[in-house]
Amino acid sequence: MNSPYSRIPSSAALLVLPLVAAACASNVDAAAVSTPVTTEVVETATTAVQTTETPKTVAPVTECGTPGVAEYTLEESGTSYAVRVFLPRAIDAEAPAPVVLNWHGLGSEGSVQATFTAYEMLAESKGFIVASPTGVPAPGDDRNSWELIQLDTPDRDDVAFASALIDDITERFCGDVTRVYSTGMSNGGLFTSRLICDLADKIAAASSVAGLTHPDECEPSRAVPFIAFHGTDDGVVPYDGTRGSSSLLPSGAPPELVEFFSQVMPDEFAEFAADAGCSAEPVVTEISGELISYDYQGCANDTPMTFYEFIGGGHTWPGSPFAAILEASGLGYTTLDIDATAASWEFFQQHTLND
Repeated sequence: MNSPYSRIPSSAALLVLPLVAAACASNVDAAAVSTPVTTEVVETATTAVQTTETPKTVAPVTECGTPGVAEYTLEESGTSYAVRVFLPRAIDAEAPAPVVLNWHGLGSEGSVQATFTAYEMLAESKGFIVASPTGVPAPGDDRNSWELIQLDTPDRDDVAFASALIDDITERFCGDVTRVYSTGMSNGGLFTSRLICDLADKIAAASSVAGLTHPDECEPSRAVPFIAFHGTDDGVVPYDGTRGSSSLLPSGAPPELVEFFSQVMPDEFAEFAADAGCSAEPVVTEISGELISYDYQGCANDTPMTFYEFIGGGHTWPGSPFAAILEASGLGYTTLDIDATAASWEFFQQHTLND
């Protein structure tokens, strides 16, 4: 059985670069937007993303590698994946650095996700490693993606790749095996939620943006600290599971795809909280006029679990420097009341596998 996303016709996808990192997948998600995206907007977005530079460094080569961006290919289960890794100048073999895995959206790629979220800029100032890998297309599709379920093919296993990537980065670039974190946007956020189920022994904490799902068979080996962000007006991965409302759903979509996009995001998060032994009812706090948090209490080992709801928010990355472009592209409003990148890192750095 293929990933739900592989059932979406490629004709539904518009190659809108900013959306790649902001949507369940850039290209597809753009296509999913009900408001047409003009060529002018696409060109402007592309220019904005591609001309944003990664912090430059003149640091010398160390036993952990050369600070800056490293790009290479990693093979797993017969599939080759492109990997982009950013090393801060503060990298030190004697003090292994935290690692953030940053998963892109459907139809996007690692370099765009890295730029869109500004994780590498933050990593340089805070001293952590960022890995932004690029997925591969599912059978019958031409868009890069991450598996949400096991594909019916012997030569692809994205969870196995994620596990191998963690091993490779921690060994090759002096990463700390006890401080590996996962985050992602849309398809990448959905994939992150899957990793909580399958790689709880390697993921110290996680954060999903504009997409999460709790598989029926999910049984984490430990309670993973988890936060998620979602806009109430997300037209790509609907917040409230309004049946058939996703802009990614083609006419005559199969029942399983309609069901997938009918998930209610707060309910999916609540299932992760239940896995962690939290109380059923969260503490609700209105942080601002457009930001509400749902904090689950009484979790195993005091594991923090918080869902952030953005009133009127679209299929976007909160606090992204490309917020205006995304809104103009038709993906909806982007709140600036919180920066998902900075907030996630603040959350990550409080947790290790030894907690």
